[in-house]
Amino acid sequence: MDVLGQLNTEKVNSLSRKVHSTCYYEKYDEVFHSHQSHIVVVHHGQLRVQTGDCTLDVVAGSGVYLSQGDYLLECTPLDGQYTASVIEFDNELISQFLQKHSDLLMSLSKVENVQSGLFPFTLNLLIEHTLSGMKTLEEQSYPETIMRLKYEEMLILLLHGEQGEHLYALLSQLTNKVSDRLRRFMELHYLKEWKLTDYAQEFGASLTTFKELFNEHYGMSPRAWISERRLLHAHKLLLTSKMSIVDVAMEAGFSSQSYFTQSYRRRFGTTPSRVRSGDEQVTIS
Repeated sequence: MDVLGQLNTEKVNSLSRKVHSTCYYEKYDEVFHSHQSHIVVVHHGQLRVQTGDCTLDVVAGSGVYLSQGDYLLECTPLDGQYTASVIEFDNELISQFLQKHSDLLMSLSKVENVQSGLFPFTLNLLIEHTLSGMKTLEEQSYPETIMRLKYEEMLILLLHGEQGEHLYALLSQLTNKVSDRLRRFMELHYLKEWKLTDYAQEFGASLTTFKELFNEHYGMSPRAWISERRLLHAHKLLLTSKMSIVDVAMEAGFSSQSYFTQSYRRRFGTTPSRVRSGDEQVTIS
């Protein structure tokens, strides 16, 4: 059986589904790894979650938020049955949520050193109604925008519930991880001959979110940053290699030598050939 019971089976039936039901009739253990965050609500039985040196028991009528990461899950039936609802939260959605509701979240206290990646909570009537609404929406043909509002509603209820500041700290950590992942991703791929839509798709975000995240992290557009990094890479090759200027241009991701020369002159105020010959030196600012 795959992650959290019937999760993978249901994804085959509907790739867009993010709310799933799982059911076990025997005790089931699993190592769970995910690049996304999840909320698990236990309806019957008990879920034990272990990560590092932290162990958490989630009983019926309660739930837990799991940050992206690795966990050992132990599902134990009660009276022969374990049932739970699993909600998958895209990192992109959480990042947009924190930006959209930043004013609302300012009232929450700051919590440092939240390390376990877990946030337990008790169900109440409002959370139950929201979960029920999410399930109903997934069964109907409503626009995705309405479903996103339900996701936001769930997060707001948890954030303004008991110890919601701990969840806020976990969500904030996630956005920092996304920025780190963006930096590593771009350093690895900035020489690729991709369109911006390709960069966004490979990173796992919409083009709009990719641009917003890029501007937040780098303070400039993706196109401007890529051009700058390619020029700096080309400049280094001019000084440290014996490659021809044509080969330098190709290696640095420029479509032609003439385009490379124009871009280089705009950036450094001189031409690649004059720098290569030693006639001029440039200062990197």
